[in-house]
Amino acid sequence: MERADKRTTGETEHVRGVIITVEMEKLKRKIEDGGQLYIPKYVSERVNVCIRNLENDRSETDTKEAWEELKENYGKISGGNHPTNLYRSPCHIIAYLRYYFFLNYPAIKWILLNCLEKDMEIIPRKDTVKVLDYGAGPGTASMAVCDFLEDAKEIGIYETTKMKLYFDEQSGDFVECYRQMLRRHGKVESLRYVFEGGQNMYKEGFFDTIILSYVLNELEERLYKQLIDNVCSCLKEGGYLIIIESAYKGMRKDIGDFLNDRSVRRIFKVVDASGSFCSEELCEELDECYDKSIKRKKLKTPEGMTEEMKRFFEDKKEGKVKWVYAVLKKVEEQEGFVDPSELKECQETGGKIIELRGWVIEKKSSGIAENITLCNGLGRCNLAFWLKRGEIFERVRDISVGDRLCVVGELLVKQFDELLSVSVTEIVEHIKRVD
Repeated sequence: MERADKRTTGETEHVRGVIITVEMEKLKRKIEDGGQLYIPKYVSERVNVCIRNLENDRSETDTKEAWEELKENYGKISGGNHPTNLYRSPCHIIAYLRYYFFLNYPAIKWILLNCLEKDMEIIPRKDTVKVLDYGAGPGTASMAVCDFLEDAKEIGIYETTKMKLYFDEQSGDFVECYRQMLRRHGKVESLRYVFEGGQNMYKEGFFDTIILSYVLNELEERLYKQLIDNVCSCLKEGGYLIIIESAYKGMRKDIGDFLNDRSVRRIFKVVDASGSFCSEELCEELDECYDKSIKRKKLKTPEGMTEEMKRFFEDKKEGKVKWVYAVLKKVEEQEGFVDPSELKECQETGGKIIELRGWVIEKKSSGIAENITLCNGLGRCNLAFWLKRGEIFERVRDISVGDRLCVVGELLVKQFDELLSVSVTEIVEHIKRVD
């Protein structure tokens, strides 16, 4: 009888798993069609309403010139420069809406789907969710999130969830677009500028989710430091921070520096990412590593683009959108990133002990190990140990707080994907902590 009960339970779980898979495929088809991301018609219609309100007597020639200027400035970003005031006129905002909006919107929906498929609800499944869209622009990220929740209703997810949207944006024209795009959305309970009415909504532990969508490259130093302080204090414990950026080479340093900031590392861990964001300029594999971190997807050419934009997208961009992203979860401080700046050395019988925020590498020969870093900074991490001739002879997986690694031989460190790669000459022992 007991065996029959177990079989019935197993069959039930299998059926439930099949149902979940089928439902997720339904949701996926709302974002991708035949392997191509696409823009729903209603999104283009909303964008066109904003464009009409901005156009007035402005000509297509003015918009074209603004678009060319934006492309040039984004090229500068790729080279590591940070142009300011990118959207300095209504024509620049129209150019953004006609082109860049359509590239960014589907990428955000894809990230939400990807995390949901991994059983990560970065938008909590509850009646009211408070979301901060920092550097909100015309509402690209907020609309993508709300539309994703609306799509998910059809498979029984987020049926009762409503959004309290808070946005921080300096451009008055973008602010007006944001309000137009979202004020009548069925998933929006309220939307509010963070400093509306003289109030300051940057309150400790206030937001469930914070989105940084294509903003790191536009921040001056003062705003950058302010952003880090606000993100660290205003996100609830257990809440998620979503970072998405264009796949420009210049963004490697921006997103890498953000992830490696001591305040961020102390209380966040990466739970999903497009790849490694090492910002160590001396790393020989820096370009290759960053190239692997880029997410590339085909996009059905959006109808909202001008004919010239369509040709540029299809010919120059080969009909593809590219982006990099990281999803971070706010955790208790002791579960955060390993911070290389907090390395400690102490002498013990038999060799040198190097402590890294909760786990220990014990080196049983002479030499130094001062420059140990984690390429992707994942809280629980794996290490690869290499022979000098470049062959992996052992991987130590699932290192957690209190573990000890005993290393015999010369210690060299290099970056390799999400792993901290260590070259040694002899085998390594992994001693798990015993509670």
